[in-house]
Amino acid sequence: MRKRIRLHQVRVGMYVDELEGAEVSSFHMVGSISSPGDIDLLMNSRAISVVIDTRKGLDVDLDRRDGSALALASFESDLGSKFSAEQIQLARKAIEDTRPCVRDLLVEARLQGAFRLDVADKAVERVMLEAMTNAGAMIAVAKLKKKDEGTFLHSLAVSALMVTFGRKLGLDEEKVRLLGLGGLVHDLGKMLLPAELLRKRGKLTTDELGVMRTHPMRGYEMLKQIEDSPKPVLDICLYHHEKFDGTGYPYRLAGSAIPDAARVAAICDIYDALTSVRPYKRAWSQAEAVETMLQSRGHFDPDLLKAFVSKMVVNGTIH
Repeated sequence: MRKRIRLHQVRVGMYVDELEGAEVSSFHMVGSISSPGDIDLLMNSRAISVVIDTRKGLDVDLDRRDGSALALASFESDLGSKFSAEQIQLARKAIEDTRPCVRDLLVEARLQGAFRLDVADKAVERVMLEAMTNAGAMIAVAKLKKKDEGTFLHSLAVSALMVTFGRKLGLDEEKVRLLGLGGLVHDLGKMLLPAELLRKRGKLTTDELGVMRTHPMRGYEMLKQIEDSPKPVLDICLYHHEKFDGTGYPYRLAGSAIPDAARVAAICDIYDALTSVRPYKRAWSQAEAVETMLQSRGHFDPDLLKAFVSKMVVNGTIH
């Protein structure tokens, strides 16, 4: 069983299957943890989290009831404790309303290498409408990502997070719309990667990692072919994996050299990834995700991250 754990939970005898957020040079550390020295290397890898395989090594002292069925039941119970039945129903309807549109767009991108930005705009309008009064429930419902819809729901969730965060930052509705559109297409380039690479659950080879890291440029190149593609949307697609300290990709930009919209996207992208319920990874609680992001110095714009925590988390906008 693959399980996401925090960096400080790694112990000798575990088998590390994946480092999330680490520099590419750190991926040689994937494998068995055989000594304290291996742990020291991991602690210095700049990884945000670690995925272990408990079939190949030791587990951690976490709740053993973390199976898919119980995780789903817990998720549904948690939803019901935070939102009314009406809020949940409206959020699910909004997701279902956008599902055909977004999935068709992604399929078209994979099969034909083309993307209809005007159609994506209509999906973002639906997200903006729902986020106006029911943002928390929509983002929460989108955390449950089944095997066959992870890409769609991640794109939708990041879009909703960016729309909501943009409004909390006081941006006008046109800038908010562009953030939402950028969130929806930020991983568009993954549709152009080999399907077997996206489905692979184990260790990626150095060559495979190199291919995976081409997705920002691939998505950017596709969007750039569309006349009058908005610059913030292009920036989000191309730069959302850049890190504030200059260790990201594809260009190792640092600080203010990274466009504002991409710095917002980096926060929303990682937050959704950490808090999502997946068949093969335990979802982190909001507190765990926020603490880890705050401790991942250099990954995010510190001022924007503080604003995200205060305006989105502390005040209860998202749960």
